[in-house]
Amino acid sequence: MSSKESVISKAKQQLRTEKTIARNELSSDQRRELSFLVCKHASEWLKTKDIASLMAYVSFRSELDTNALLTQAWKDQRRVLLPRVIPASGAMSVHMVNAWSELEPGAYGIHEPVVSGKDSQEIEVVTLPDVVFVPGLAFDLQGGRLGYGRGYYDRLRASWETEEYAAAKPPVLIGLAFGMQLVPKVPMDEHDAFMDMLITENGIVHCRKGE
Repeated sequence: MSSKESVISKAKQQLRTEKTIARNELSSDQRRELSFLVCKHASEWLKTKDIASLMAYVSFRSELDTNALLTQAWKDQRRVLLPRVIPASGAMSVHMVNAWSELEPGAYGIHEPVVSGKDSQEIEVVTLPDVVFVPGLAFDLQGGRLGYGRGYYDRLRASWETEEYAAAKPPVLIGLAFGMQLVPKVPMDEHDAFMDMLITENGIVHCRKGE
């Protein structure tokens, strides 16, 4: 690791610690109210843009609760993809899910799509989703994102840049966050993906990607 990479790594870890503590300090009522507003903005945007398919995540611990977003997406008959972590390979498999009943506790206790084999690594995606809603600990207005340090979304994005998907239109990457998760500048490595948009309780931000 170079000295520059070391500095970025330390800055990321410090910010992760700060934002984890801050997010955990939100009360259940605050988290529920703010999450509902974020999901409402996201659902209205999906409807305005006539989005047919999306990938999202099932919230865990103090994460922004995506329950309302997923429920509305199913109600609107959108194609919903959810990830399943494969601990052995450090990758995520992606599966279409039609209802809450198709989920079960998986890695880290997060609810994930039920698959026929526990070790299944099949990535069900044939056609990329129009939109990917991404979790994170911190974001900035340029689209910078601080994840949890495991690299699952970076590896998934890289897999979508292979020859198999060469002709596909890349999904719009949207960070979902509480307003208190926004920071002036997220420390970013070269391989880190920038978000195209952010949605908080205050509305939608179209990021100045890479600026």
